[in-house]
Amino acid sequence: MSFSRNQIIVSGISGLVILFFILVFIGVIPGLKGSNQNTNQEISLVFWGVDSSGFIQPLIDAYTGTNPNVKITYRKIDSVSYEKTLIDALATGQGPDVLMFNNNWLAKHYNKIAPAPATQISVESVARLFPTVVRQNFVSNNQVYALPLYIDTLALLYNKSVLDAAAVAGLPKTWDEFQALVPNLRKFNQFNQITRPAAAIGGSDKSIDKASDLLNELIMQFAGGPQNIISQDGAVYFKDDGLNALNFYLGFANPASSYNTWNDSLPYSLDSFADGSTAMIFNYASGFPKIKSRNPYLDFSVSQMPQLAPDGQPVNYADYWGLAVSKQSRNAVWAWHFISSITTNPQTAELYVQNASLPPALLTLIEKYKNDAKFGVFARQALTARSWLQPDNTEVKKIFSDIIESVSNGKATAKDALDEAENAINSI
Repeated sequence: MSFSRNQIIVSGISGLVILFFILVFIGVIPGLKGSNQNTNQEISLVFWGVDSSGFIQPLIDAYTGTNPNVKITYRKIDSVSYEKTLIDALATGQGPDVLMFNNNWLAKHYNKIAPAPATQISVESVARLFPTVVRQNFVSNNQVYALPLYIDTLALLYNKSVLDAAAVAGLPKTWDEFQALVPNLRKFNQFNQITRPAAAIGGSDKSIDKASDLLNELIMQFAGGPQNIISQDGAVYFKDDGLNALNFYLGFANPASSYNTWNDSLPYSLDSFADGSTAMIFNYASGFPKIKSRNPYLDFSVSQMPQLAPDGQPVNYADYWGLAVSKQSRNAVWAWHFISSITTNPQTAELYVQNASLPPALLTLIEKYKNDAKFGVFARQALTARSWLQPDNTEVKKIFSDIIESVSNGKATAKDALDEAENAINSI
């Protein structure tokens, strides 16, 4: 039996249509399987975050371009008041559907957000698409609570002109190499007062931007990773490694130390780095605009975070935002469809990376940007970023800053201060 050309074409098209619906049904083509979505239904989503609308609106436009039944309204809230504004709104049932969710919020706010349906994004998919730190921050009890568009990590920022003048050709890869740089870069006056710090390290949050994060990273590095400071019941135990890290950090602000280079009476680190008074600081890619706003002409660059040993397993510290869905949302399935669509799609995620000028989160984009002059350091460090479940990240920052200050002021020994910090964190 023979078929005409038209019959063959019609049969082929029919077969493709049937194949498409089979693939959708079994989940090979994602987005609709198990989601109970009606693409004819008009859906309105409210989205809150700390980002400029200029970074977010292109993502919304990209999504609604293929999902015209969905309307998404974005509201930017100042980062200083964001958490309080969000919590107050959720308490009165006036919160958003989609919200920006800090990577250290899960222990504190998990009961306010709805995990993703496994049919839309599974734990296995997160492991395949993102670095380890995303699972540490946003996955719990085999459920996904948030997904990121970017991952930012602490790195070494340095004044190129100052290092060139001091004939520094190689940047430090280890803390030993970093310590060796200090005497070459710092300057004292006739009264033995520091006039040009080699680096902003050793002080509290009063004088150093991200001081608490830096101490947090050092504790993880000295401990060999966050798994060695957290017990099975979730309590934190800093032990000798934590004490060694604290003493190492404080040494940079100890006048008797050979690598003394800072004290809390010095100008704020971002200001002194921007005006050329401080040679190096530790900060994130997200800190670049703050520096540029202080001095648009500053010639600075970025290098990897020093590690304890050149051949050891690197440990880096991440600070970034993910996207989550409020438990109060009446359109949680659509809200998660929006989040999974923009965060797991390389084209859309890269749109955010370029507009926001932040390092990528997707592994495919990390591979693409790992040697990039601007994002390369941060992209590579995302692969070795690690995190421990902080009960309240705001309180942990304050506790770390307080122990730095109390030891520096002679009010407590390093051991007593660290024991007190451990007890304070575990009591939250």
